[in-house]
Amino acid sequence: MLATGLATGLAAGLTACGGGGQGSGDSKELTFWMYQDRTPQAGQVMEKVRKDFEKANPGVTVKLVKIPKDDYNTKLGSAVASKSAPDAGILDQPLVSKYALDGTIKEVPAGLITEADFYKGALDTNRANGKLYGLPQDQTCVALFYNKKLVPTPPKTWDELKQTAAQVHAADAGVAGMNVPKGDGYGAWMFPGIVHGAGGQMVDDAGKKVLFDQPPAVEALQLWVDLLKSSPRKITDSDKPFENGLAAMTISGPWDVPTIRADFPDLDFGVAPLPYKTEAAGNIGGEDSVVFSTSKNADLAWKWLAFMNNAQNNGPVADALGGFPVHLKAQAVAGGPEQAAFLEQLKVAHARPAVPQWIQVNDEIIAPAIESALTGKVSAQQALTDAAAKTRSLLGWNS
Repeated sequence: MLATGLATGLAAGLTACGGGGQGSGDSKELTFWMYQDRTPQAGQVMEKVRKDFEKANPGVTVKLVKIPKDDYNTKLGSAVASKSAPDAGILDQPLVSKYALDGTIKEVPAGLITEADFYKGALDTNRANGKLYGLPQDQTCVALFYNKKLVPTPPKTWDELKQTAAQVHAADAGVAGMNVPKGDGYGAWMFPGIVHGAGGQMVDDAGKKVLFDQPPAVEALQLWVDLLKSSPRKITDSDKPFENGLAAMTISGPWDVPTIRADFPDLDFGVAPLPYKTEAAGNIGGEDSVVFSTSKNADLAWKWLAFMNNAQNNGPVADALGGFPVHLKAQAVAGGPEQAAFLEQLKVAHARPAVPQWIQVNDEIIAPAIESALTGKVSAQQALTDAAAKTRSLLGWNS
């Protein structure tokens, strides 16, 4: 029944695309694409928000088209290519700049929101060429998980992090101080948050300059290299080293908290903001909501997006999507004691560069560069120098 219902809903939604069909009289139908509900409760939240919006806007019908997350970008790309995109929809943060710069989505109208009401990092994920092209919908990040038995007080600075890791490993050679991230797409996604913690940037997209071969980024990568001395991979390459007590600290996100609580009930752990060198910082993930250029109901679509993101609705909607609120006055859905650390981390989160090719740069250039330094093939400086050169070539930038 679920598959049948989804197919029926998708078909109905596709029929209404290409500008969200307009009915007789003053009635209007607005089509919004989003991910399939994570839970029945998430579906109930979205249904309530939809009904509340329709009640406040007589004659308006909001059609929610829910698509499995793994299929979403493919189906959306096809709809955009055939000019049958919905009025509005969810968009993964790094895709906003791509769609903005190729004219697929509309610029946010002036006066729609008060920018100061939103987390800066979350709002900045919608910027391209200095303009705003969407609204943040939900956000997430990573933070430092620590074993309270091995690390009674979480480190706040890089120096404290290295010292704590060294002390743990010195006390027991079979335990790693830190589960150091690897040079893969996930590690490369986390890396900019460490770079910002040293006061650096990955790129200056406005000035078209690659900056991750400069000292702050090199120092960030060197931090990970240095941590390997007290955190050998022969230990951390084991299955779930943090959960099994073989690594005293790790970097992860809120998605891991319920799993650890359920599968490792005896592990006494805490979550703290990421250690930094010169300033508190971190990365960001999550989704934005945008209005497509083909919409014939753009004004109404923006009204719907603003409604989902107001102080009252953003908390439950963000939770339904699996993230944290983006509106500073929205209440996060009640969570465990770890929630405070993530919310604190998000206050200092930095958006990924507004570069359409950033996913490719992350996965194909920065990730292997990180791994080459971590495995000792080249120095941190050389790894990032080479990666920066490849990035300049890919982007067509001269500096």
